[in-house]
Amino acid sequence: MADFRKQIEEDIREYQENYSFVKNIEKDEWAFNYWVLDKLFYEDEELIEERIIDYHDMGIDAYEIYEDTEDVYLIQNKYYSDSTSITAEYVKNDFLLRAIGALENGTYKKSEELQTFFTTHKSHPEFTVHLQLFVTNNNRVKEADEYVNHFNVDHPQYIASIYYLDDIENRYYDEIQPVKKNITVKVESVNKGTILNINSESYKLANVIDARYVFTPVVAVYRLYRESIEKGYPIFDMNIREYLGNKGVNKNIYTTLLDSEERKNFFYYNNGITVICDKMRKIETQASTYMNAVFEIDNPQIVNGCQTVNSIYEALKNIDPIDLEKEFKDTFVMLKILEIDRDNSEEDTLYHNIVKYNNSQNAIDEKTFVANSNEFRRVQTEFEGKGFLLLIKQSDKNSFANKYKTITKLKAANSERLSRFGLEEMKKLSDVHIPLEKLLQIINAFMVGGEVAYRNKSNMLKFGSEEYNVATRFIRGTTTEVLLDLYLLYKRAEKSKKASEAGRYPIPYYLIDGFAKYECSNRNSDIIIEATSNKEKVDSLIRLYSAVTKGYTKEYQKKNDIDYGKMIKRAVDYDLFDSQRDTLIDVLK
Repeated sequence: MADFRKQIEEDIREYQENYSFVKNIEKDEWAFNYWVLDKLFYEDEELIEERIIDYHDMGIDAYEIYEDTEDVYLIQNKYYSDSTSITAEYVKNDFLLRAIGALENGTYKKSEELQTFFTTHKSHPEFTVHLQLFVTNNNRVKEADEYVNHFNVDHPQYIASIYYLDDIENRYYDEIQPVKKNITVKVESVNKGTILNINSESYKLANVIDARYVFTPVVAVYRLYRESIEKGYPIFDMNIREYLGNKGVNKNIYTTLLDSEERKNFFYYNNGITVICDKMRKIETQASTYMNAVFEIDNPQIVNGCQTVNSIYEALKNIDPIDLEKEFKDTFVMLKILEIDRDNSEEDTLYHNIVKYNNSQNAIDEKTFVANSNEFRRVQTEFEGKGFLLLIKQSDKNSFANKYKTITKLKAANSERLSRFGLEEMKKLSDVHIPLEKLLQIINAFMVGGEVAYRNKSNMLKFGSEEYNVATRFIRGTTTEVLLDLYLLYKRAEKSKKASEAGRYPIPYYLIDGFAKYECSNRNSDIIIEATSNKEKVDSLIRLYSAVTKGYTKEYQKKNDIDYGKMIKRAVDYDLFDSQRDTLIDVLK
């Protein structure tokens, strides 16, 4: 716990060093708001400040809006030492009721955008409000947690969660460390008649693995997942976890489970869950008025139905354990359980194909699903050889810190390139960190447009999204040299922006957009290396697009009467952009 708290503190120090021009960033508790939006919600740094409310905030420190899914997140942050605890009264009144009450009454004054979105969308069936409280210690308050559970049951359109420090760490890394221990879990059903047992030997079926189809209560699935969490067992197949990198609650599944009438139809609405295990044991009977058929399985891996399992867990954890079986006695889901010997090469191949095809039939582009994690690792290795560290996962930062106790080797490899782009010589490891999502944003700005990088940051690492596909196609079709030069052009633009009088120009993604459209002959990546081949060319680009984006902003705001934060998320007005560039290019030569 102490190590992760230290990680947060180090990140905050870095913000305060790099973004000293941001109002209130010198206050640690305000900077923690920044950290949450950056590290947990992946908001672009240009937009974070306007999402932080803080101070006399009517129960909201920050917020996020996702218009495409009709989700809104109301965020509270408590940057506490180990000696301070949240109070149950605070959770009951301020966290759970105050902000929601104001928004429901239309009286929330701290953010017009938030109130307007809430008012416009609150009657839509897909609209969901997530209330999330982040506390930087592990002083769990049982009464506060109970208030949250009751609130969620009573308000199925709202989902409230408290994240203590360990929870924040798990969300930050979004990964369960592999464990060597095995696990055996129970699977239950109504009776032997609600289990279809397919035994290849008994039925004399060639090339068919043993399988069972089980009509099982959602309570059994909840307990299975809860047990895996408690034991630190990675129950989701790695490929599924990667595909669902930002896995969350499916709101339709969640609300169905919380509806006492609709939950009875859950079995008919849901496609079920596919589990692969090492061994299925004999079906036994047990003394129970509820479920009297039971069997054990060894080392289960969920390969399809990740969101179903997560949503079952999130819905049922709000219910008093004493009432679980009674409340959900008529709520079932189908489990397809396959027994596969992973030590057998043929069956291991079958395992991977089952993972792939089970998911590719769920409207997932198969080529996308087969994941480009190997592609990213290849780029990571090549970047490292040139003195730059690509952060594919959050934990890579710590891994590289342990690997590089000195930076001499990296410095020797990257000094020429940094100098060419007018960037300072490397002094510490973080100077050459390249977050994967940032690289993908820059590629989208180059290939599609600057506003996409700002507006759709949360889509960059979603397998199957258009933004992800654009970026991975670009990576496959170009070289490491091109990727690094494009990234460093962005970094130089960012450096110049911070040093500018207003702290806004050039607008980095707009610079990449204009560079792609004009200097690279309508987004031809083959031209990037020549167009940035020396410091004079890079300096010229910075001068040009500092002036162009400043002039563009002035004219755009005059024409549309909106502020800078809203402008950068809108489609670029290329007629206006062209006009500014045509006017300034000769002057600045």
